Amino acid sequence: MSTTSKEPAKALSEVRREIDTIDDAIQDLLIKRTELVVEVANAKARAASANGEGSFIAFRPGREASVLRRLASRQKGRMPLKVVFRLFREVISTMTRIQGPFRIEVFGSDNALAYWDLARSYYGSSTEMELHDTARDVLRRVTHDRSAVGILPLPGNFEGGDWWSALANGAKDGPRVVARVPFLEIGDEPDAVSALVVTQAEFEPTDDDTSLLAITVESNVSEAMMTARVKAAGFDATRIAVAETKDGHPLRHNLFAIAGHITADDARLDAIISDGTVERAHIIGGYANPVQRAKDGE
Repeated sequence: MSTTSKEPAKALSEVRREIDTIDDAIQDLLIKRTELVVEVANAKARAASANGEGSFIAFRPGREASVLRRLASRQKGRMPLKVVFRLFREVISTMTRIQGPFRIEVFGSDNALAYWDLARSYYGSSTEMELHDTARDVLRRVTHDRSAVGILPLPGNFEGGDWWSALANGAKDGPRVVARVPFLEIGDEPDAVSALVVTQAEFEPTDDDTSLLAITVESNVSEAMMTARVKAAGFDATRIAVAETKDGHPLRHNLFAIAGHITADDARLDAIISDGTVERAHIIGGYANPVQRAKDGE
């Protein structure tokens, strides 16, 4: 009788010891990962110095997307992918801060708390963050600080929802869209907020991307004409937003989402502006398309 009662307790202790061993192994691997990241940072610093640059941008959204996609492809068992991503986002954000300065600037329009929580969840519990009252404040920060990363709502018809038009002037060294968050979109969570990430880092190709094209025209040029011209140039495009500005004379900016990674020197952009009707056709960046799941539960 006593032997029977001791067996479950013995089995439980063995399982707990195995869990402790796994925890130790995870910690050891994180220590090793940190050492490797320091080596990467040193190599980047040497490369920046050789190129005559005083610093480098540690933030690599394309690399981060590739890491998360690889993890998603091999995930199995009962742990939700959302939890796996949250764990690795903490690790990735910490490793980015080890390499160099890294801070988050957030604008959430009329839903500031949701965007703050999104940024905190994605960029880590210890990353320095600041909430701003306007999108203009965020864009000013990321324009003047290479370590600043802006979180801005998807373009839309709300106060501050036309922030993207500030990127349409074609400034070569200015900030650009480089990512979309969260990187996991779950079908049974349709009300979850999404945001675009704006910074001075590069919009890197990842083999599954969306590029953002801003077309600037006189205000009397129809939106239908712009859509037809973009598609005639050979782009698989969808118009997602329109904004108007008055820089001396009224201008209309049309924002298109284009399938694939498009660079600023793509010859098709020249075709769009060839007859002078279009003032500018400028890629304002883009993002790696998020991982999608119908549901994600325990």
